[in-house]
Amino acid sequence: MGYRELTETDENLKQILKNVIGSSCEMERDAHLRKLQSIVTAANISNDECDFGTSLELGLDLFCFGGEVFHRTVLHPLKTAYNLLQRNEFALIAEAHLKNRRRGTTLSIVSLST
Repeated sequence: MGYRELTETDENLKQILKNVIGSSCEMERDAHLRKLQSIVTAANISNDECDFGTSLELGLDLFCFGGEVFHRTVLHPLKTAYNLLQRNEFALIAEAHLKNRRRGTTLSIVSLST
């Protein structure tokens, strides 16, 4: 698997994502989403050059950050990277998770006795 650095640092990417979530209007959010789109485009170009790790990193970064506004954006790089890496099951898991993602819910942990 090839890899190249994302076009933005982790800190800059995190700030862009925060700006998208915290936008006060759609026009402002669209401006921040355009910055994100340029990162996604660069990751797609990396895929064309067999550097699949770049899309995997971007997809995982977006997935871990959360935010429903990113769900479609998350799926594209993750599904592409997992499919190119022949890990199709992980793409299916990510897609299923995003369809049922909830934030702030309390999960009860059941202990199994052996």
